[in-house]
Amino acid sequence: MLINHFFKSNESFSYEALRAAGYSNYGGADLGEVIATCSKIRPGNEEDWVREWQKTAERSFSHAEHSESVKNKESAYHGYLRASNYFRTAEFYRRENVNEDKISHFLYERSETAFVQAMRLSPFAYESIRIPYEGTSLPGYIVSPDHTKAPRRTLIFNGAALARGYNFLAFDGPGQGASIRRQHLHFRYDWENVLTPVIDYALTRIDIDPNAIVIFGWSMGGYLVARGATQEHRARALILDDGVYDFGSAFRAHQPSFIQKLVEHKYDSIYNGIFHCVQSFSTGIRWALRNGKWTFGVESAAELSRAVNKYTLQGISQNIVTPCLIIDAENDHFLKDQPEVLRKNLHCENKLVSLRADEGGDTHCHQGAFFRLHQVVFDFLEPRLTPDGKM
Repeated sequence: MLINHFFKSNESFSYEALRAAGYSNYGGADLGEVIATCSKIRPGNEEDWVREWQKTAERSFSHAEHSESVKNKESAYHGYLRASNYFRTAEFYRRENVNEDKISHFLYERSETAFVQAMRLSPFAYESIRIPYEGTSLPGYIVSPDHTKAPRRTLIFNGAALARGYNFLAFDGPGQGASIRRQHLHFRYDWENVLTPVIDYALTRIDIDPNAIVIFGWSMGGYLVARGATQEHRARALILDDGVYDFGSAFRAHQPSFIQKLVEHKYDSIYNGIFHCVQSFSTGIRWALRNGKWTFGVESAAELSRAVNKYTLQGISQNIVTPCLIIDAENDHFLKDQPEVLRKNLHCENKLVSLRADEGGDTHCHQGAFFRLHQVVFDFLEPRLTPDGKM
């Protein structure tokens, strides 16, 4: 398993370091920088984590500014892209009282600024967008291989598409990115009410081929996209990585039955007390609880546990009619076995692919193995989508 490679005594730190390093495939990290940064961080010390990743991010940003000043646009582009990833990584564990956390907001803004700076210098056409949504709008961006505005196959959410002639459109839905930070929109289980406005928006654009839209759901997005697709049928294919049938299972999987009974019967004070103790010993559990309370808009661990139980496809998975690629990871530590459960409950065309430890793709969402992941994704898509969007 790759998950404990960077920090053998802290699974969460090691996974997030691997995640940061994984973006090196597309210019978003330098492996040497990641190793050097991790060497200065004590396992489990969140103050070290913020400080060292921020130092690396600021250095990368400064180097990018210098490269830009001497007209070295290619290096500036990659420098800003790496800085964006490193600022994101630095901010990751800042989850206690996020709305009032000035450090969290500063690092998030720096990550966003660095990304926009990178896109400004990239060879791609970049546009910041707002998607109409329930009396407000969702922030996002669309990136195209060039500025021609020609109708293209479009993958909603995946940067690897650019090298293959696709657009990609990314957006922050409720509970994500700028939507939670600036608009305080929390996650909702009925994602069809989010996905349909996004597709509606996509179909207004002349640079998007309406017959060649693919939707990519990553991590929890594997549930959200699948849920949306129970009612939204206009995409030509879905990529579900991981495939998720019951998202709440990730919270229940390692809990003894008596713990689950406490939630069921609303013995919240006991449940919350147990998890208050548990989180002091686990970086990953502490992050999951803090992040979950923030993004779901709840006040306690018990409320969060009840909230995630609504995120299931039970009784509605048969309504998905869009062809699905379901991707699994052999040693997934978040959503183990969920892809296979989803596959068994689908009636539409589907294919399940599991990435294994021997190819380095066995971690949740295959961090560090993006070339192999994207090979699987586009091996599935290319025979199904010709340039004019016909099968």
